[in-house]
Amino acid sequence: MKRHRMRSFVHQLAASLALGMCLSTVGHAQTTPPKFILDQDFAGPGGSDLQPILFFLDNPKAELLGLTGVTGDEWMPKGVAQTLRFLEIAQHPQIPVYKGALMPLINTPDRLTAWEAQYGKLSWKGAWNKPETDGTTQNFDPMKVPELKEGMPTTKAQTQSAVDFMIDQVHKYPGQVTIVAAGPLTNIALAVRTDPGFASLVKTLLVTGAPKAAFDPTSGKVLSADAFNSIFDPEAAHIVMTAGFPSIVATGLVTDAVSVDDALIKDMKAKAPALTDYLVNNAWKDLPMWDEITTAIAIDPTLATKTTEVFADVDIGEGRQRGQFIVFDEKSAPAKVGKITVVLDIDRARFRKMFLEAVAR
Repeated sequence: MKRHRMRSFVHQLAASLALGMCLSTVGHAQTTPPKFILDQDFAGPGGSDLQPILFFLDNPKAELLGLTGVTGDEWMPKGVAQTLRFLEIAQHPQIPVYKGALMPLINTPDRLTAWEAQYGKLSWKGAWNKPETDGTTQNFDPMKVPELKEGMPTTKAQTQSAVDFMIDQVHKYPGQVTIVAAGPLTNIALAVRTDPGFASLVKTLLVTGAPKAAFDPTSGKVLSADAFNSIFDPEAAHIVMTAGFPSIVATGLVTDAVSVDDALIKDMKAKAPALTDYLVNNAWKDLPMWDEITTAIAIDPTLATKTTEVFADVDIGEGRQRGQFIVFDEKSAPAKVGKITVVLDIDRARFRKMFLEAVAR
């Protein structure tokens, strides 16, 4: 009898311990913030390439594992330096920054110039926008960081590469890491090619591209169909779109929904004493908050008030649509093309509030 009671007690104790461990695990999961990597072409000072970092600073609802730089709006070495300096000004120099790809997989300034000669000028070519910085001028060295307007950083980038860092993190936290890819997708494509399991381990990938129409039937105007990030490195975008990521969210149709106006700048100044001079003096006035919107949706998906799912890829042909997103219905989609979620509308007022709260933290 005593032995039976002892066995019963042991079983109850084991069950209680198991339940306690289970509840502890659930509680831990609930209190552990989602994990993020921001992969970006960090042009600066200030502006839409650097301001997304604000959403992660002292934010208990988001854990930023690191920042990874890629050439796009700016050459990668200069962009990384501007990021390090931004973090110093924001008093968060401990956030790790990693150097990524210096060049697209195939594209070059000469190749893009030849394409423009046949199909028309692009409105923006990022680091290749000016002859003195497009890499074709004699003695220009993209690895050399010029003197920065905001001052040179004293902190250094990590020695590990951006690609290796991303691969390590998704293996360390399988199915938990959201990657915000707000620049060309070169680093992401290299991670896919380096590690065949990389894509399947990512929770969600956000990209700033999306299918767009080049003609407005209402106004009769020809619209800009430029999709800079995917035009800059079409092959990388194609690799990413066909890699089998569990979830890809495309924000390109809504990234111009909110722009930097006088009212926003005034509120930024009022709410951010530590960063006032830097943010306000370097605000990209009258330009959309492209990457801030993408990052905000990553952190709070409920900002997206309307979405749809389509099969999508990026055109890597040599024609006029090179680098543009193309979509298919289920019947016509090629075998390797996967579904993406396209954001069609957002809560503008709530995004603005979320941004100003990030500025003020």
